[in-house]
Amino acid sequence: MLEDDEQFDLELDRFEKMVKDGSSFYFEPDSLEDIIDHYIVKNKIKKALYAVEFAMNLHPAALFFKLRQAQLYSTTGKLKESLLILQQLEKLDPDNPEIYLTIASIFSQLRDHSKSIKYYEKALDIEKLSGNLDEESIDIMLDLALEYENNNDIKGAIRILEELLIISPDNESAIYEIAYCYERIGDFDKCISCYKQYIDNHPYSFTAWYNLGNIYFLKKNIEKALWAYDYAIIINENFSSAYFNMGNTYMQIEEYSKAIDSYKSCIAIDEEDDLAWCYLGEAYERIGDLDNALQCYKDALKFNPQLADAYVGIGIVKDLQDKTAQAISYFQKAISLQPNNDNYHHVIGEALYKLARFTEAELHLEKALQLNIASPDTAEILAKIKYEYNIYEAIDFMEQLALKTELSIPTQMYQVKLLWEIGEQSAALNIFKNNLSNNKEKTIKAITDCFPEYNLIKNFTKIINQNGE
Repeated sequence: MLEDDEQFDLELDRFEKMVKDGSSFYFEPDSLEDIIDHYIVKNKIKKALYAVEFAMNLHPAALFFKLRQAQLYSTTGKLKESLLILQQLEKLDPDNPEIYLTIASIFSQLRDHSKSIKYYEKALDIEKLSGNLDEESIDIMLDLALEYENNNDIKGAIRILEELLIISPDNESAIYEIAYCYERIGDFDKCISCYKQYIDNHPYSFTAWYNLGNIYFLKKNIEKALWAYDYAIIINENFSSAYFNMGNTYMQIEEYSKAIDSYKSCIAIDEEDDLAWCYLGEAYERIGDLDNALQCYKDALKFNPQLADAYVGIGIVKDLQDKTAQAISYFQKAISLQPNNDNYHHVIGEALYKLARFTEAELHLEKALQLNIASPDTAEILAKIKYEYNIYEAIDFMEQLALKTELSIPTQMYQVKLLWEIGEQSAALNIFKNNLSNNKEKTIKAITDCFPEYNLIKNFTKIINQNGE
């Protein structure tokens, strides 16, 4: 429809005059089709519905108007009414892809993604049979791929997107979407290849550089991640997310001063970014600047009073300041916000253990272990608490846990210490020897921390010497 066409303007004026006067004129189907589409484009839904009803009465055999009625119903939330009309149209005009696209869209709104996929595929099959794979076909394929994603069938989405990229190799939306899909299935190399392909054509796309940095970070390629984030920032110096993720990357390699600078740059752009304040607090905490860390955690809560990590951060700072009793109240607040966070139960359990509040500590640590059986430090502290009651209970706890998950080296070295204490020397030495073979440095450090006198025992020194110490 050409809305600047003089004939259309005359027809539209005539239609609106008819409505205003309450008179009745004759209109050709094409004119009414243009008028209805004009109202839809202008989002004048009531006028569009009136025009549809008028057209249906004037031209009852024209199925197009029934289709527009169904589409208008779907935009106004009358999904069931729309589907009833569309099911009738499907029988009357089975080769019309627009009918199937409308049905697919409705099922998508209803979150019935399997049915949505079925109807998008029907529409696409009709387009393929016509041999006319144009821009509309590409749009159908994109919608179909998204429905596969919504249905958690990522490989199905990739299959459609690969087909689309054969037809339209430079399609930006498809390249972005397939990169996301490759990320979902953990194929980071293909994901990187997609973003590089996109960047070759759009070198100034700061979001593409940013996404590329995120994938390099997931691959633990820190140098390339920082390189990509840097390009994103060069292109858009106000891109706060790139500064934030750059800060996270520096934290990963323990370059805390650079992380602090990155988080500060993020906050300079978006002062109310509560997570940036929280992570900045953690960076200050890592360099021992507890006053600044505490203030940052408080600033995070100022912008988001429900940010559990900030309460934990304050608790950790208080604990480091030997104010463990105060720390516990902050940990409790965090747990009230996220009761199923195993780390929160661990930190409060550790704090309670320091205050010799063993019964309370045990409850929280057991909850942490229940939520995450692989939590490495939790088992060791729990074993130490059980040792306070009974050494055999502590040993039995570690042996039972070892049947379900691999114990950390520090926990196993604590197990060695206790087994040695009760005279189970052979079992103790076997555990020590196995760990020494797998990771000598960590094993020596762990046993030195919990059982420093081991070095005076010939059985241990002999094993060490045999291992090349």
